[in-house]
Amino acid sequence: MDPEADEVAAVLLPMVWNSPEFIQKAACQSLGMMVENVTPTRAMTVLMDRGVKSRYVQVRKCAAELLLSLMEKMGVTKLAGTPRAERLAHVAGTLAQDCHKDTRHYGQEMVKIMLNNQKFKKLLEQSLSPHDL
Repeated sequence: MDPEADEVAAVLLPMVWNSPEFIQKAACQSLGMMVENVTPTRAMTVLMDRGVKSRYVQVRKCAAELLLSLMEKMGVTKLAGTPRAERLAHVAGTLAQDCHKDTRHYGQEMVKIMLNNQKFKKLLEQSLSPHDL
């Protein structure tokens, strides 16, 4: 399903913000199923490219929740060794400062997890001001 991940996300993400509540929940659950059925790196790329950059709160919240679950599933040590570590640290810092409280919560949880790893700690210090960290 890796090759279709972009197309699936392109269809489901607009449903997360532009639909009745029951469809929003179903779209978010479907994105969760997509994340479970593609490689973790592919899922992270799609979520960071399409979900986190969205201007819609519901989309960012769903993407942040799924990114947090991926981080917990993969483990911070394994993630620190990937080429996406720097970008992930920046994304987590951005989400931790989001205007929506739920999105901010997921971002803060990601930052807390990252602070337990020395490499991520350095990356977070580079991408966030000391006050924000």
